[in-house]
Amino acid sequence: MKRRRRTRHLRNVILSLSAVGLFLLCAVMFYDGLLDPALSNGAEPEHTVSVPDSESTAPSLTISSAAPVSQEESEPVSETASEPVVSAAPPAVSSSAPAVSSEAPPASSQPVPVSSQPQSEPAPPESVPPVSVPENDPYPALYVSKPDYVPHEAGDKVVYLTFDDGPSNLTIPVLDVLDRYGIKATFFVVGKTSEEDKEALRETVERGHTLAVHTYTHDYASIYASPEAYLSDFSRIRNLIYDTTGVEPTIYRYAGGSVNGYNKGTARSIVTEMDRRGYTYYDWNVDSGDAQHGATGESIYRNVIDQTSRYEKAIVLMHNSGAKKDTLDQLPRIIEKLQSMGYRFAALDATVEPINFRLPD
Repeated sequence: MKRRRRTRHLRNVILSLSAVGLFLLCAVMFYDGLLDPALSNGAEPEHTVSVPDSESTAPSLTISSAAPVSQEESEPVSETASEPVVSAAPPAVSSSAPAVSSEAPPASSQPVPVSSQPQSEPAPPESVPPVSVPENDPYPALYVSKPDYVPHEAGDKVVYLTFDDGPSNLTIPVLDVLDRYGIKATFFVVGKTSEEDKEALRETVERGHTLAVHTYTHDYASIYASPEAYLSDFSRIRNLIYDTTGVEPTIYRYAGGSVNGYNKGTARSIVTEMDRRGYTYYDWNVDSGDAQHGATGESIYRNVIDQTSRYEKAIVLMHNSGAKKDTLDQLPRIIEKLQSMGYRFAALDATVEPINFRLPD
């Protein structure tokens, strides 16, 4: 009896275990069938970031190399010409230079720590010539675009104060006077490289005035020997201006004016070459006389006022070397008198039609 009971109990246990095993087997098969598709459909795809190449196309201009319009014949003059003339409009330009492309750098996965970045002075922006440069040109940076002139309107009485031969210890004081009257002017500078002179160049730009090329050496016999000699000097002062301030000068003034006793045989060829490169030069129709022997404060004042009164558009020649304190002292008086005569003041740029002397043949 006891043995039969034990046998029945054992059979019940075995059946129960079999049922549980079968249940577990079915459950495993059921959930395995559900999980496989879920896992295959829900897995995150691998992300791939691609950085496309970027191409930027910079428009550029090709300046015609045609010779400038011929000017009337005149006798050569030295420092000042008595009959300046307004130059003809510049040659037409075309925008057909090839595009310049740049490839984007690859993206970095991790930023560079601030402490590991170089702490150096920022370099001036790279100057890109706006025209196609001929192969083997020794001065590829000496190309600028020449805009159309903005015509002077009749009745507009305007004075362009210009200062040659700076920077000097008097440049900042001149800037202070101009700031006091809210006036902008033009500075045709020479090759001075002390830190004080470079700071004066930067200050001139920061205060909103025009910085332009005069000459690096001011050595007449050397710079007017040939177009190549002129370009060599021009390149040096252009580089000084650009490297110091980041400004690309587009206008200039010849040392001694475009017609002087040293350039009778080269004036026209030099002007033609500089025109081809897009630069615009400015002589003057009002001479303060501050560079003349025996000049006084009163003579400077009278020269500017008397000569300016003859013109609606006056380009005034002054100097900013360290010896020209009389010019600085007379500046407020000159400005106030011209303002009372109805003149406004402006700085030159390449859109102002120049006043030029007649070139010799």
